[in-house]
Amino acid sequence: MTADFNINTIYTTLKKFGIDKKFIKDILLPDWWDDEIANTKAGYLQTIDIISKNLGMDLAKFVANPETISLKGNALIKFKTAKNINIPDNLIWPKSLAIRISELIEEVLSIEFKPLPDSALEIRKQIIENYKTLNLETLLDYLWNHGIPVLHISEFPKDVNKMDGMIINLFDRPIIIISKNRKHDAWLLFVLAHELGHFIKGHLTKSDNIIYDTDIENEQDNEEREANEFAIELLTESESPKFDIQERIDSSFKLSNRVKAISKELKIDPGVIVLNFAYKTKNWALAEQTLKILDPKADAVEKIKEKIRQHFIFENTTEENAYFLIKITSLSGEDLAALSR
Repeated sequence: MTADFNINTIYTTLKKFGIDKKFIKDILLPDWWDDEIANTKAGYLQTIDIISKNLGMDLAKFVANPETISLKGNALIKFKTAKNINIPDNLIWPKSLAIRISELIEEVLSIEFKPLPDSALEIRKQIIENYKTLNLETLLDYLWNHGIPVLHISEFPKDVNKMDGMIINLFDRPIIIISKNRKHDAWLLFVLAHELGHFIKGHLTKSDNIIYDTDIENEQDNEEREANEFAIELLTESESPKFDIQERIDSSFKLSNRVKAISKELKIDPGVIVLNFAYKTKNWALAEQTLKILDPKADAVEKIKEKIRQHFIFENTTEENAYFLIKITSLSGEDLAALSR
């Protein structure tokens, strides 16, 4: 089939693969782009070139046949979902995201990957020795300094189930993506530790190099159980921690004072202990109230974004690529010159 230079051909094809028109215009295409650009051959080819790059698609095959899609490389994915969630085989976004982000990170991140210890306790020991405490910021710093970028991405096509977290290893560099939107650090800290657990436990292989976790609180298989055990051990020094907290405690102020004392001893974010308490007692309302007392101005996502600003060298890639990274990581509204060094 020959291209008819009609942008609707692109919209129709991508819709079949789970990429909606709004996502294409808001995220995949630059702000200056307009539908009329695709009415000419040059404009049409420019449009599919941009879209193909940002979806990790094979451009030549798409030009030859705009009704089908082939992704570049050999990205294979393991979906970790609850039993009631079905992810259609034709959805390309998780793989597309993995391919494109992996390509761009090799351009904008100059820190080489450094191997990590193979145990949660050894990693914990190194973090405590270097940073005195283990919390979201110190785990982020530890991973970035080892050449493992951590991104927060919440922009998804409307028909794609968002994940809690995702880990990718396409180019011999693990990349962690978090999508869970929670204000308090402890939530995202656990997701981050869980995804790291997948890597340390060897769950990523050459044949399965992406793991997409839609709900890490539900252990669907042995790999999820192992990743959760790793996360708990990393954060608390034990796979089955037992904190000295009365289960009948009914005051957020009492709970906050108790967890502060325990967290000081263990050198961890007190929110971790609050979530452990909530998981065991199912008193999530009390836990949320306590988290608000511990950190009334919490903004965990912003902490992840700040590390991106610190470490990505945006001028090492094209302006078009830089703006895609800014959009996909929700740094939109920030000036590229301000992000460049």
